[in-house]
Amino acid sequence: MDAEQRAARIWRFRERTEHDAAALFAQLAADLLAAGAPGTLVELASRCAADERRHAALCRAIVDDLDRGLAPLAPDPQPRLGPQHTTPAHRALYASVALGCVTESLSTALLIEIRGGVDRPSVREAVDIILEDEIRHARLGWACLEHAATRGDVTWLAPSIAEMLHAALDTERLSDPDLPEEGVDLTRFGILRPHIAERVCRATIEHVIVPGLARHGIRAARG
Repeated sequence: MDAEQRAARIWRFRERTEHDAAALFAQLAADLLAAGAPGTLVELASRCAADERRHAALCRAIVDDLDRGLAPLAPDPQPRLGPQHTTPAHRALYASVALGCVTESLSTALLIEIRGGVDRPSVREAVDIILEDEIRHARLGWACLEHAATRGDVTWLAPSIAEMLHAALDTERLSDPDLPEEGVDLTRFGILRPHIAERVCRATIEHVIVPGLARHGIRAARG
C-alpha cells in the first residue's frame, strides 16, 4: 500500500467520525432545547451538526482524490454520550463537555499542528475549513459549561473526565493504529506522526482542558 492509499484510509475513518459527530451535536441541540437552554446555544449546536456533515463531505472528497473508488466505512450505530436515563440538562452538560471542551479542543490543537505540514491543495483547503469550524465547536462546549455552572453544581462531571479524554484520544489513535512511528511520513496529507500528535494532545490537556474545567470546580483525576 503506497502513501496515498494509506492516507485515503485514514481520511475515510475521519469521514465516519464526522458523521458520528454530526449525530451527537444534533442530539445535543435537542437536549439543550428540552433543558430550556438559551436559544443561541441551541442554534449553535444545530449549526455544529451541519458543520460536521459538511466535514464528512470534505473528508470524502480527499478520499476520492487520493484513492478513488474506496468505499465509505459502514456507519456505526447511533452514537450516544454519557448517562441516558437522566435529565436533558445533565445529558446536555455531559455531551457539551465531552464534545466541545474535550474533543473539539483537542481537534483544534491538532489541526493547527497539521496545517503547518500540509502541501496537498485538497487537504489544505479542507483543513482550513474544518479548523475554523472546530474552534467554534469548542467554544460551544465552554459556553454550555459556563451557562450550566451559573445554574447549579457541575462538579458531578469530575469522575467522567478521564473517560471523555480516553474516548477522544482513542478516536485519534484508531484512525490508523498500525501507522509506523518511523518509515511512513504522511504529514503532507494532513496526518501527524504519532509522537507529535501525542505531544500536542498532552499539551492541550495540561494547558487548556484541565485548567478550563478547574475554573468551575471540575478536577480531573491525575493520569
